[in-house]
Amino acid sequence: MRPTEIEVAFVSIEVPVRYGTEDIPDDFPLRRGDMWRATVNIDTGQIQEWPKGKSGRLQMKVVDEGSYTLLAPDGSVIDSIEQNYCPNAMVPGRYGDYVGRYGDYVDLEINADGVVTNWPKHADVTDWPMFSPF
Repeated sequence: MRPTEIEVAFVSIEVPVRYGTEDIPDDFPLRRGDMWRATVNIDTGQIQEWPKGKSGRLQMKVVDEGSYTLLAPDGSVIDSIEQNYCPNAMVPGRYGDYVGRYGDYVDLEINADGVVTNWPKHADVTDWPMFSPF
């Protein structure tokens, strides 16, 4: 086996709206029914589908119900974490009051240009099965 270089460009985030409008308002961008879905550029934190001029904060308890998918530049799927805790080395969030590697919460601060301002400077993909050293 030879090491192969793989270019990861985006992470798709799908998280359930567990507590209705207590989580986020019905008209919050990218909310569709009881799900919130977005595709984020891992280098810039830019949400691809975000409507210009809107800002907001997504702070939701998703526990082990979120799905996170790594995508290549062409949109093809590289690897995914299904129905699991938030991989905080890639997606900003927290575990209760503790900020750790996996968490119960997704916590995104989104500016009017659709950029997640608290996105990690160096997103870490080692939480995904394909990249895990174990």
